[in-house]
Amino acid sequence: MRHIIKVFTAIFFLTLISPLFAVEEYVSEIYKEIDAVFVKKSEKELSAILQKNQNDPYYYLIENYTEKKIRRLIVANDYDFAMVATEVVIENNLDNERAVEMYSTIMDAYEVQKEYEQKEEEKRQKEQARIEKQKESKRAGVEKQYVSTKTAGGGSVYVSGKDVQAASSAWKAALGVANVSFLMEEESGVNARNYGISATVTSEHFLEKISIGCDAGLDFKFLDLGSGESKIPLMLDFDFIPKIGFPSFFRNLFLRAGFAGMKTGKQKDSTKTDNVIGNFYTPVLGLQIEDFKIGPTELTANFDYYIGHLYYNDVTSAMAAGANLAIPFTNLDQVKLTFNVGVKDKIFLKESGLENRANIILAIGAENGNK
Repeated sequence: MRHIIKVFTAIFFLTLISPLFAVEEYVSEIYKEIDAVFVKKSEKELSAILQKNQNDPYYYLIENYTEKKIRRLIVANDYDFAMVATEVVIENNLDNERAVEMYSTIMDAYEVQKEYEQKEEEKRQKEQARIEKQKESKRAGVEKQYVSTKTAGGGSVYVSGKDVQAASSAWKAALGVANVSFLMEEESGVNARNYGISATVTSEHFLEKISIGCDAGLDFKFLDLGSGESKIPLMLDFDFIPKIGFPSFFRNLFLRAGFAGMKTGKQKDSTKTDNVIGNFYTPVLGLQIEDFKIGPTELTANFDYYIGHLYYNDVTSAMAAGANLAIPFTNLDQVKLTFNVGVKDKIFLKESGLENRANIILAIGAENGNK
């Protein structure tokens, strides 16, 4: 009898408890749906869930869980969807005073948040305006101090006002520490070799569409290198040749027109060098390729026609040519130093034969690097 009572008691408790577990499982599924809705923040789906279960005996549990999710949004300062979700709860249950109070609380917090964000935005805008004003002030100062100027390639660069002249012009100079000349006169068989020094200076100014400049040079050979009877004690060559270029057409090409001359000393006690040209002065017309880049090296070459041969009875034609390779090796502030290897040649066609004057030059150069 006692065992029968225990069995009936167990059955009775199981009958009471089993619906509770069933209810918990059923509501848990709805809770999961609500969790998904709050992740997606979907007003439409939340409203559908509440409407679907509005007549469910356990609707109050669903409503309480929704309110719990709303409170978490408030804690996270996510007022937008919190207000939307609260409105959905109220629409589905107008008697829910908690939801109405919650909505009022959210509205108050939302206004505080908006006011705070507005003040922060005003601060950000003021700071941004201050920064922009500071930039404008600096830009105005820069524009006063720096200006745009043209380069030899036709482009523009910004440089300081005091450097405008330097940026719109270029210069270079070279000192030939070794200048070895070879003079050959065909008729008399003269073969003279001399050593000396040289100097060259080039300046250019870059305008809107043209470049103008000038080349000047001086060669002074004063030491005989064992020429025997062909000895030439002194040779002096000089030139001053203005030039013009058109960078938009070919930035390295220049037309030259100027003046050149040479003086040649002869042995007083020798007649072999009598046919060698002594003094020669001439206008010059020529072409020049300047600073043609070959890697880091710059090539300058020229060909000049000596019009002055027309004034010398024994010279039927005269011309000169030269080439120089400038190899940079260091920079000092805005000055570039170069090692130069050059050759020069002057040819005189005479009625009695050919006279040729060739030079090999080693020089140290400097330039401002604006080319």
